Amino acid sequence: MQPKLTLRPYQNEIVQRMPVEWRRGNKRLLICSPCGSGKTTVFAEVARRVQENGKRVWFLVHRRELLDQTKDTFKRFGIPMDTIHIGMFSTAIKRLPPNPDLIVHDECHRTLARTWLNVINQYPDTHMVGLTATPCRLDGKPLGAVYDVLIEGATTQSLIDQGYLAPYRMVVADVAQFDDSGTVAGEYDMGQASRLLTERAVYGAVIDTYREYSVGTTGRAIYFCTTIEHSKQTADEFCCAGYRAEHFDGTTPAKLRRAIIDRFRRGETQILTNVNLVSEGFDVPDCDIVGMLRPTQSLTVYIQQTGRALRPQEGKVATLIDHVGNHLRHGFPSDPREWSLTEQVRSGRVVTEDGLYAVRRCQNCYAVYP
Repeated sequence: MQPKLTLRPYQNEIVQRMPVEWRRGNKRLLICSPCGSGKTTVFAEVARRVQENGKRVWFLVHRRELLDQTKDTFKRFGIPMDTIHIGMFSTAIKRLPPNPDLIVHDECHRTLARTWLNVINQYPDTHMVGLTATPCRLDGKPLGAVYDVLIEGATTQSLIDQGYLAPYRMVVADVAQFDDSGTVAGEYDMGQASRLLTERAVYGAVIDTYREYSVGTTGRAIYFCTTIEHSKQTADEFCCAGYRAEHFDGTTPAKLRRAIIDRFRRGETQILTNVNLVSEGFDVPDCDIVGMLRPTQSLTVYIQQTGRALRPQEGKVATLIDHVGNHLRHGFPSDPREWSLTEQVRSGRVVTEDGLYAVRRCQNCYAVYP
Protein backbone atom coordinates (compact mmCIF):
# COMPACT_ATOMS: atom_id res chain seq x y z
CA MET A 1 0.00 0.00 0.00
CA GLN A 2 1.43 3.38 -0.99
CA PRO A 3 1.84 5.99 1.76
CA LYS A 4 -0.50 8.96 1.73
CA LEU A 5 1.12 12.29 1.01
CA THR A 6 0.38 14.42 4.06
CA LEU A 7 2.10 17.76 4.39
CA ARG A 8 3.63 18.97 7.64
CA PRO A 9 2.32 22.29 8.98
CA TYR A 10 5.29 24.33 7.73
CA GLN A 11 5.02 22.69 4.32
CA ASN A 12 1.31 23.42 4.10
CA GLU A 13 1.96 27.09 4.86
CA ILE A 14 4.17 27.31 1.75
CA VAL A 15 1.49 25.69 -0.41
CA GLN A 16 -1.18 28.06 0.88
CA ARG A 17 0.93 31.18 0.22
CA MET A 18 1.63 30.37 -3.43
CA PRO A 19 -1.84 31.02 -4.94
CA VAL A 20 -2.04 34.23 -2.91
CA GLU A 21 1.08 35.53 -4.64
CA TRP A 22 -0.11 34.33 -8.03
CA ARG A 23 -3.37 36.24 -7.59
CA ARG A 24 -1.30 39.33 -6.86
CA GLY A 25 0.34 38.96 -10.25
CA ASN A 26 3.64 37.49 -9.06
CA LYS A 27 4.26 34.71 -11.59
CA ARG A 28 7.75 33.71 -10.49
CA LEU A 29 8.03 32.56 -6.89
CA LEU A 30 11.25 31.71 -5.06
CA ILE A 31 10.63 29.20 -2.26
CA CYS A 32 13.27 29.07 0.47
CA SER A 33 13.18 26.03 2.76
CA PRO A 34 16.11 24.31 4.51
CA CYS A 35 18.03 21.29 3.26
CA GLY A 36 16.09 18.19 4.27
CA SER A 37 12.79 20.01 4.81
CA GLY A 38 11.01 18.05 2.07
CA LYS A 39 10.80 20.54 -0.79
CA THR A 40 10.34 17.78 -3.38
CA THR A 41 7.50 16.29 -1.34
CA VAL A 42 5.81 19.70 -1.14
CA PHE A 43 5.97 20.15 -4.88
CA ALA A 44 4.84 16.63 -5.57
CA GLU A 45 1.62 17.72 -3.87
CA VAL A 46 1.59 21.06 -5.74
CA ALA A 47 2.10 19.26 -9.06
CA ARG A 48 -0.70 16.83 -8.22
CA ARG A 49 -3.13 19.70 -7.58
CA VAL A 50 -2.10 21.57 -10.74
CA GLN A 51 -2.51 18.40 -12.78
CA GLU A 52 -5.99 17.81 -11.34
CA ASN A 53 -6.92 21.24 -12.71
CA GLY A 54 -6.01 20.07 -16.20
CA LYS A 55 -2.65 21.83 -16.33
CA ARG A 56 0.81 20.64 -17.40
CA VAL A 57 3.80 20.76 -15.00
CA TRP A 58 7.51 20.56 -15.67
CA PHE A 59 9.76 19.66 -12.74
CA LEU A 60 13.35 20.36 -13.79
CA VAL A 61 16.61 19.28 -12.14
CA HIS A 62 20.24 19.60 -13.17
CA ARG A 63 21.71 16.24 -12.11
CA ARG A 64 20.92 12.61 -12.86
CA GLU A 65 20.87 11.72 -9.13
CA LEU A 66 18.21 14.36 -8.47
CA LEU A 67 16.20 13.21 -11.47
CA ASP A 68 16.00 9.63 -10.18
CA GLN A 69 15.31 10.79 -6.62
CA THR A 70 12.48 13.10 -7.74
CA LYS A 71 10.84 10.39 -9.82
CA ASP A 72 11.04 8.02 -6.85
CA THR A 73 9.26 10.58 -4.65
CA PHE A 74 6.34 10.92 -7.09
CA LYS A 75 6.12 7.13 -7.48
CA ARG A 76 6.25 6.56 -3.73
CA PHE A 77 3.08 8.60 -3.23
CA GLY A 78 1.34 7.15 -6.27
CA ILE A 79 0.99 10.48 -8.08
CA PRO A 80 -0.11 9.95 -11.70
CA MET A 81 2.29 11.37 -14.25
CA ASP A 82 -0.22 12.13 -17.00
CA THR A 83 0.71 15.80 -17.36
CA ILE A 84 3.59 15.96 -14.88
CA HIS A 85 6.95 15.76 -16.61
CA ILE A 86 10.23 15.42 -14.72
CA GLY A 87 13.35 16.16 -16.71
CA MET A 88 16.80 17.67 -16.97
CA PHE A 89 17.39 21.31 -17.82
CA SER A 90 19.76 20.37 -20.57
CA THR A 91 17.04 18.55 -22.54
CA ALA A 92 13.78 20.08 -21.28
CA ILE A 93 12.90 22.22 -24.27
CA LYS A 94 13.72 19.46 -26.76
CA ARG A 95 12.26 16.41 -25.02
CA LEU A 96 9.36 17.48 -22.79
CA PRO A 97 5.85 18.20 -24.13
CA PRO A 98 5.52 21.88 -25.01
CA ASN A 99 3.50 24.66 -23.39
CA PRO A 100 3.86 23.95 -19.64
CA ASP A 101 1.52 25.84 -17.31
CA LEU A 102 3.93 25.60 -14.35
CA ILE A 103 7.70 25.09 -14.36
CA VAL A 104 9.38 24.09 -11.10
CA HIS A 105 13.13 24.66 -10.90
CA ASP A 106 14.84 22.54 -8.25
CA GLU A 107 18.03 23.91 -6.63
CA CYS A 108 17.28 27.31 -8.15
CA HIS A 109 20.37 29.01 -6.71
CA ARG A 110 21.69 27.91 -10.11
CA THR A 111 18.98 29.95 -11.82
CA LEU A 112 21.30 32.11 -13.91
CA ALA A 113 22.96 29.14 -15.56
CA ARG A 114 22.59 29.24 -19.33
CA THR A 115 20.32 26.17 -19.50
CA TRP A 116 17.80 27.73 -17.11
CA LEU A 117 17.89 31.08 -18.85
CA ASN A 118 17.05 29.25 -22.08
CA VAL A 119 13.90 27.91 -20.43
CA ILE A 120 12.94 31.34 -19.07
CA ASN A 121 13.42 32.96 -22.45
CA GLN A 122 11.41 30.25 -24.18
CA TYR A 123 8.45 30.58 -21.76
CA PRO A 124 8.50 34.16 -20.43
CA ASP A 125 4.79 34.20 -19.48
CA THR A 126 4.64 30.80 -17.75
CA HIS A 127 4.26 30.54 -13.98
CA MET A 128 7.55 29.43 -12.43
CA VAL A 129 8.67 28.31 -8.98
CA GLY A 130 12.26 28.03 -7.80
CA LEU A 131 13.17 25.77 -4.87
CA THR A 132 16.29 26.13 -2.73
CA ALA A 133 17.63 26.24 0.80
CA THR A 134 19.90 29.11 -0.21
CA PRO A 135 18.06 31.76 -2.29
CA CYS A 136 21.10 33.41 -3.82
CA ARG A 137 23.62 32.55 -6.48
CA LEU A 138 26.73 30.53 -5.70
CA ASP A 139 28.62 33.83 -5.47
CA GLY A 140 26.08 35.18 -2.96
CA LYS A 141 24.38 37.64 -5.31
CA PRO A 142 20.56 37.93 -5.10
CA LEU A 143 18.06 36.51 -7.60
CA GLY A 144 15.62 39.41 -7.89
CA ALA A 145 16.32 39.75 -11.59
CA VAL A 146 14.48 36.46 -12.16
CA TYR A 147 11.96 36.04 -9.32
CA ASP A 148 9.12 38.33 -8.26
CA VAL A 149 8.74 37.36 -4.61
CA LEU A 150 10.54 35.33 -1.95
CA ILE A 151 8.52 32.92 0.20
CA GLU A 152 10.47 31.75 3.24
CA GLY A 153 9.54 28.57 5.06
CA ALA A 154 10.64 27.42 8.50
CA THR A 155 14.22 27.98 9.63
CA THR A 156 16.78 25.22 10.01
CA GLN A 157 16.92 25.69 13.77
CA SER A 158 13.13 25.51 14.16
CA LEU A 159 13.06 22.23 12.20
CA ILE A 160 15.83 20.85 14.42
CA ASP A 161 13.84 21.89 17.49
CA GLN A 162 10.74 20.11 16.14
CA GLY A 163 12.66 16.95 15.25
CA TYR A 164 12.27 17.33 11.49
CA LEU A 165 16.03 17.76 11.09
CA ALA A 166 18.84 16.18 13.09
CA PRO A 167 20.72 18.16 15.71
CA TYR A 168 24.41 18.43 14.96
CA ARG A 169 27.81 19.08 16.43
CA MET A 170 30.48 21.07 14.63
CA VAL A 171 34.00 19.73 15.04
CA VAL A 172 37.07 21.64 13.89
CA ALA A 173 40.27 19.84 12.97
CA ASP A 174 42.28 22.28 10.89
CA VAL A 175 44.70 20.64 8.47
CA ALA A 176 45.74 23.64 6.36
CA GLN A 177 45.51 27.42 6.29
CA PHE A 178 43.99 29.21 3.32
CA ASP A 179 44.20 32.86 4.37
CA ASP A 180 46.87 33.58 1.77
CA SER A 181 45.47 31.29 -0.92
CA GLY A 182 44.66 32.73 -4.32
CA THR A 183 41.12 33.06 -5.65
CA VAL A 184 39.54 32.49 -9.04
CA ALA A 185 36.25 34.27 -9.83
CA GLY A 186 35.68 34.95 -6.13
CA GLU A 187 36.35 31.37 -4.99
CA TYR A 188 39.48 29.73 -3.65
CA ASP A 189 41.89 28.39 -6.25
CA MET A 190 41.06 24.68 -5.94
CA GLY A 191 44.30 23.60 -7.58
CA GLN A 192 46.28 25.47 -4.97
CA ALA A 193 44.02 24.22 -2.18
CA SER A 194 44.43 20.65 -3.45
CA ARG A 195 48.20 20.89 -3.17
CA LEU A 196 47.89 21.97 0.46
CA LEU A 197 45.46 19.17 1.25
CA THR A 198 47.33 16.25 -0.31
CA GLU A 199 50.21 16.19 2.15
CA ARG A 200 50.69 12.81 3.82
CA ALA A 201 50.25 14.32 7.29
CA VAL A 202 46.95 15.87 6.21
CA TYR A 203 45.48 12.51 5.24
CA GLY A 204 46.57 11.07 8.57
CA ALA A 205 44.82 13.84 10.48
CA VAL A 206 41.65 13.47 8.39
CA ILE A 207 41.47 9.72 8.97
CA ASP A 208 42.26 10.03 12.68
CA THR A 209 39.45 12.57 13.10
CA TYR A 210 36.98 10.35 11.26
CA ARG A 211 38.04 7.37 13.39
CA GLU A 212 37.43 9.33 16.58
CA TYR A 213 34.10 10.92 15.71
CA SER A 214 32.51 8.03 13.84
CA VAL A 215 32.32 5.98 17.03
CA GLY A 216 28.68 5.44 17.98
CA THR A 217 27.39 6.42 14.53
CA THR A 218 26.55 4.54 11.35
CA GLY A 219 29.96 5.64 10.13
CA ARG A 220 28.51 6.77 6.84
CA ALA A 221 30.23 9.95 5.73
CA ILE A 222 30.40 12.24 2.73
CA TYR A 223 33.67 14.09 2.16
CA PHE A 224 33.74 17.14 -0.11
CA CYS A 225 37.11 17.63 -1.79
CA THR A 226 38.79 20.29 -3.91
CA THR A 227 39.52 18.43 -7.17
CA ILE A 228 38.78 15.04 -8.70
CA GLU A 229 42.34 13.85 -8.04
CA HIS A 230 42.10 15.03 -4.43
CA SER A 231 38.82 13.14 -4.05
CA LYS A 232 40.27 9.95 -5.55
CA GLN A 233 43.33 10.14 -3.31
CA THR A 234 41.19 10.74 -0.22
CA ALA A 235 39.13 7.62 -0.98
CA ASP A 236 42.32 5.63 -1.53
CA GLU A 237 43.76 6.75 1.79
CA PHE A 238 40.59 5.76 3.65
CA CYS A 239 40.70 2.37 1.94
CA CYS A 240 44.33 1.90 2.95
CA ALA A 241 43.28 2.65 6.53
CA GLY A 242 40.77 -0.21 6.39
CA TYR A 243 37.57 1.68 5.57
CA ARG A 244 35.22 1.07 2.65
CA ALA A 245 35.43 4.28 0.64
CA GLU A 246 34.51 5.17 -2.94
CA HIS A 247 35.03 8.22 -5.11
CA PHE A 248 32.72 9.34 -7.90
CA ASP A 249 32.41 12.43 -10.05
CA GLY A 250 30.56 13.88 -13.03
CA THR A 251 32.51 11.72 -15.47
CA THR A 252 31.59 8.48 -13.70
CA PRO A 253 29.17 6.54 -15.94
CA ALA A 254 25.55 6.92 -14.83
CA LYS A 255 25.07 3.21 -14.13
CA LEU A 256 28.18 3.08 -11.96
CA ARG A 257 27.18 6.27 -10.15
CA ARG A 258 23.83 4.73 -9.23
CA ALA A 259 25.56 1.55 -8.03
CA ILE A 260 27.96 3.56 -5.84
CA ILE A 261 25.09 5.52 -4.27
CA ASP A 262 23.10 2.32 -3.70
CA ARG A 263 26.07 0.73 -1.92
CA PHE A 264 26.34 3.81 0.28
CA ARG A 265 22.61 3.73 1.09
CA ARG A 266 22.86 0.04 2.05
CA GLY A 267 25.91 0.66 4.21
CA GLU A 268 28.24 -1.45 2.08
CA THR A 269 30.27 1.71 1.46
CA GLN A 270 31.09 3.79 4.52
CA ILE A 271 32.57 6.87 2.90
CA LEU A 272 31.77 8.75 -0.31
CA THR A 273 34.28 11.26 -1.61
CA ASN A 274 33.41 13.77 -4.30
CA VAL A 275 33.98 17.37 -5.35
CA ASN A 276 30.49 18.82 -5.53
CA LEU A 277 28.40 15.99 -6.90
CA VAL A 278 26.09 15.31 -3.94
CA SER A 279 26.02 18.74 -2.31
CA GLU A 280 22.41 19.42 -3.39
CA GLY A 281 19.25 17.42 -2.82
CA PHE A 282 21.05 14.17 -1.95
CA ASP A 283 18.84 12.39 0.58
CA VAL A 284 20.47 9.67 2.72
CA PRO A 285 19.22 9.84 6.34
CA ASP A 286 21.88 7.33 7.42
CA CYS A 287 24.65 9.79 6.52
CA ASP A 288 25.92 10.85 9.93
CA ILE A 289 29.06 12.75 8.97
CA VAL A 290 30.03 15.45 6.52
CA GLY A 291 33.75 16.10 6.13
CA MET A 292 34.73 19.46 4.69
CA LEU A 293 37.98 19.25 2.74
CA ARG A 294 37.02 22.04 0.36
CA PRO A 295 37.47 25.63 1.53
CA THR A 296 34.79 27.87 0.09
CA GLN A 297 33.89 31.54 0.00
CA SER A 298 30.33 30.58 -0.99
CA LEU A 299 27.69 30.49 1.74
CA THR A 300 25.47 28.51 -0.63
CA VAL A 301 28.09 25.78 -1.12
CA TYR A 302 28.69 25.61 2.63
CA ILE A 303 25.02 25.27 3.60
CA GLN A 304 24.26 22.79 0.82
CA GLN A 305 27.18 20.56 1.79
CA THR A 306 26.60 20.56 5.55
CA GLY A 307 22.92 19.87 4.92
CA ARG A 308 23.70 16.37 3.63
CA ALA A 309 24.07 15.11 7.21
CA LEU A 310 20.96 16.74 8.71
CA ARG A 311 18.34 14.21 7.58
CA PRO A 312 16.85 12.91 10.85
CA GLN A 313 17.09 9.41 12.28
CA GLU A 314 16.09 8.06 15.68
CA GLY A 315 18.69 9.26 18.21
CA LYS A 316 20.92 10.77 15.54
CA VAL A 317 23.27 13.68 16.17
CA ALA A 318 25.03 14.64 12.95
CA THR A 319 28.74 15.45 12.93
CA LEU A 320 30.12 18.19 10.72
CA ILE A 321 33.91 18.01 10.54
CA ASP A 322 35.47 21.23 9.31
CA HIS A 323 39.08 20.71 8.24
CA VAL A 324 39.35 23.96 6.28
CA GLY A 325 37.92 26.81 8.38
CA ASN A 326 34.56 27.17 6.63
CA HIS A 327 32.73 27.80 9.92
CA LEU A 328 34.83 30.91 10.45
CA ARG A 329 33.72 32.27 7.08
CA HIS A 330 30.06 31.36 7.32
CA GLY A 331 29.06 30.65 10.93
CA PHE A 332 26.81 27.69 11.73
CA PRO A 333 24.46 26.04 9.20
CA SER A 334 21.49 26.80 11.43
CA ASP A 335 22.32 30.47 12.02
CA PRO A 336 19.41 32.82 11.20
CA ARG A 337 19.96 34.67 7.93
CA GLU A 338 18.19 37.56 6.26
CA TRP A 339 17.59 36.32 2.73
CA SER A 340 16.68 38.87 0.10
CA LEU A 341 15.90 39.17 -3.59
CA THR A 342 17.73 42.49 -3.77
CA GLU A 343 20.60 42.41 -1.27
CA GLN A 344 23.56 40.05 -1.02
CA VAL A 345 23.21 37.93 2.11
CA ARG A 346 25.74 38.46 4.85
CA SER A 347 27.64 35.38 5.89
CA GLY A 348 29.01 34.51 9.33
CA ARG A 349 31.64 36.56 11.12
CA VAL A 350 34.60 35.45 13.18
CA VAL A 351 34.20 38.58 15.31
CA THR A 352 30.94 40.46 15.79
CA GLU A 353 30.51 44.19 15.24
CA ASP A 354 30.91 44.60 19.02
CA GLY A 355 34.33 42.97 18.94
CA LEU A 356 33.19 39.72 20.53
CA TYR A 357 34.05 36.28 19.22
CA ALA A 358 31.13 34.80 17.30
CA VAL A 359 32.36 31.22 17.76
CA ARG A 360 34.60 29.44 20.22
CA ARG A 361 36.35 26.10 20.08
CA CYS A 362 36.81 23.65 22.95
CA GLN A 363 40.52 22.88 23.25
CA ASN A 364 39.80 19.37 24.53
CA CYS A 365 37.26 17.93 22.06
CA TYR A 366 37.56 20.56 19.25
CA ALA A 367 33.80 21.11 19.19
CA VAL A 368 32.72 24.59 18.09
CA TYR A 369 29.92 26.51 19.77
CA PRO A 370 28.50 30.07 19.70
